[in-house]
Amino acid sequence: MLVDEIISSIEIIQDPYLRAATYAKIGERLVAMKDEHFKLAFTRALENANSIDDPPTMFRALLAVGYSLKKVGIKSANRIFQQVLEGSRLLAQEDRDFIMHTAAKYMVAAGDIGGALIFAMEIQNIQLKDITLFEIIKRNTSLLEKDQIKIAYRLRKSRLALDNITLEPYRSKAYLELIKIHLNLGSYEKAISMIEEIERKPWAKLAFKEVVFHLKDRDALSQYIPLLEQAAQRLSEKFGEDFLVEMGRAFALSGATEPAVNLIRKFGGGMESLSEIALTLIEKNPRALPGFIDALSSEEMEVIGKDIMNHLLEHPERGNPEIIGAIERKSPGEEVLVKIVRYRILKGDIDGARRTAAEIKDRKLRSIALTDVANYLLKENSLSEAIDAALEVKDPRFSSILISEILLRALDNEIMERKVRG
Repeated sequence: MLVDEIISSIEIIQDPYLRAATYAKIGERLVAMKDEHFKLAFTRALENANSIDDPPTMFRALLAVGYSLKKVGIKSANRIFQQVLEGSRLLAQEDRDFIMHTAAKYMVAAGDIGGALIFAMEIQNIQLKDITLFEIIKRNTSLLEKDQIKIAYRLRKSRLALDNITLEPYRSKAYLELIKIHLNLGSYEKAISMIEEIERKPWAKLAFKEVVFHLKDRDALSQYIPLLEQAAQRLSEKFGEDFLVEMGRAFALSGATEPAVNLIRKFGGGMESLSEIALTLIEKNPRALPGFIDALSSEEMEVIGKDIMNHLLEHPERGNPEIIGAIERKSPGEEVLVKIVRYRILKGDIDGARRTAAEIKDRKLRSIALTDVANYLLKENSLSEAIDAALEVKDPRFSSILISEILLRALDNEIMERKVRG
């Protein structure tokens, strides 16, 4: 009885489009309930849609009804969509384009990619057509994750859609979606070659990263490094040398640190680019940084080691023993060791700081490092240890100055404490 009341109550809806759409949605639910009233609901939905005087609104209503029928698997849905396709040809072009776009969206939502393409191809407005085709390709890619059986079919449909897209950035975005399909197919060489077809830098960058990380996840990255390097070189010719840094960063973030360094060395970018990548790794993949450091030459490390340590001194929480160990092991410059001493002090690793300071051969730099150690120990009220650190300074004059400063500061601290105690 309640179902009868609901169906009869729909007539109070004044808007004819909403009345037809509501009948259709009620019909969907009744099918799910296995209630035979669904036939009545859909019949009234079609009657109301066809009775609308305004043609564009009538076709919109028919599409809403057809979509509901399609969702529940009633075959008459296709006849309704065909009716809209043919009947709407008399509309003004702008109105028809909107109806075709709406029909394509319904088809996409229902998973009917072939049907969606039929309606999209009817759109005359180039931008709206390209937007619709891209939406179809994107939906097709997402359906691929659920339905691997029809992968070749879906690839053909996406390729057809791409071939009919003319404007940017829709064409570049569409290429990215096709690349994802090729990666799922295992067509890695094809996916790599398609990156070069992309005409917009942001999407080329995303595509390159998509390929690199996919190959990394499949343990297949190493065998495709040469192809990826060639693609990166050609893309840098198209988008500028800074694009190489983006590609090197993608390699490094995926853990392919040696290819990242080699890419910058081969095709330009220099120290600044390598430093950029190193600092990116600190924030986004610190585990990969020690490998990146190991791939650097001594000359490169002398510069980049300072940049890394300067960053870590500002953000000590981003460091870890593996990173510091790699820098200490690889860096030829003792100025970097002084920075490591300061970092270890910031982390409270005074024993490590003293060990690193002991490795410094340059008298002046060793004195600076040990001064930092001694000052820390003094703040911790470890007077005897602070003096021991000062005595390790090889330059007698510098050592004497340091000990003098330690003793004076220690006395100043004692005076302040007595004042506080009263």
